[in-house]
Amino acid sequence: MINDYFNEFDTIVNNTERIVSSSVNKRKINDFLGIIEGQLVFDNGILDILEVVTVNHPKVEKSKYKYHFRDLENVMMFRYDNAPHHIHLASYPHHKHIGNTIDESMEPDIFQVINEVVNLK
Repeated sequence: MINDYFNEFDTIVNNTERIVSSSVNKRKINDFLGIIEGQLVFDNGILDILEVVTVNHPKVEKSKYKYHFRDLENVMMFRYDNAPHHIHLASYPHHKHIGNTIDESMEPDIFQVINEVVNLK
């Protein structure tokens, strides 16, 4: 089950033309639990990734995630995470940092985040 999720991740990374290189570790804890951690280097910046994932088909649950995208000049463009420190947001603990602002956000999946990076100019 977690292997299927890892395979889906690899497929989208390998089929995304704007990804120049990747350095990602995928650790299988057991058949249902795994961790993805590392960087995807795009032609427009770097995406740091952390996911702690439990897969119970068809449901995928992330107990922890962070998707931090910075441009080629190392300026943060956005970050999604579920760190429990913005309790005033209706989407708590999920939120998105854009510059110095923090917005409500639903929990994205890695595939949505990669598409967001690809669509940035």
